[in-house]
Amino acid sequence: MKLCIADPPYLGRAVRWYGENGCGDGYGKNQADNHPDAHLWDKRETHQNLVKQLENEFDGWAIAMSVHSLSTYLEIVETDSRNGIRVCVWYKPSAVTSGNRITNNWEPVLIRVPQTRKGWLSNCPRVSDVLIANSPRKGFRGAKPIEWTHWILDLLGYCDDDQIVDLFPGSGAVTEALRQLRLFND
Repeated sequence: MKLCIADPPYLGRAVRWYGENGCGDGYGKNQADNHPDAHLWDKRETHQNLVKQLENEFDGWAIAMSVHSLSTYLEIVETDSRNGIRVCVWYKPSAVTSGNRITNNWEPVLIRVPQTRKGWLSNCPRVSDVLIANSPRKGFRGAKPIEWTHWILDLLGYCDDDQIVDLFPGSGAVTEALRQLRLFND
C-alpha cells in the first residue's frame, strides 16, 4: 500500500513561520526554511486541495495540524469511523505556553486508515489514539519527535511492503525517523 505522512505548514501560521520574514523563535534561531509560496498555506483552499490529493493518491494518510485548523479539515472529510478517518491526539506535556490564557498542549492528527487495516482481522496491533510525547528540544519549531512517526505508522497499520511518502520533509524529523526505522533510503 502507498501511505503518506503530511505535516504541512499550519493554516494561519504559514507566512509567520515560513514566509520571507518568518519569526522562528523570536531570536533568529530555529527558523524553518523560507518558502516563497508560504502564503498559499494560509488559505483554506490549499488545505482542501491537500485532502483531495491524499484521497486520490494514497491508500492511507495522516495530516498534522494545529487545533485551530481542525474545523477546516473536519468540513472537508466526513469523520464517520466506518470510512477509516479518525481524529487522534498528540499531547505534549511540556509544550511552551503562548500569550493565550488557555494553554495549547495538544495537536490533532487526522488519520485515514486503509480499509483492510481497520479491524481485528487485519492482524495490525492495537494502538491508542493518543500519543504523549514532548516536542524535540533541538531543531526547527514544529518538528515532530521520533515517537510521533512511530505512532503514525502504527495508526496506519504499516506493513513491511508498504511505501511511505513524507509529503512535507521541512525539518527532516519524519524522514529521519523513517531512516532510523530503516523504512526510508536516500
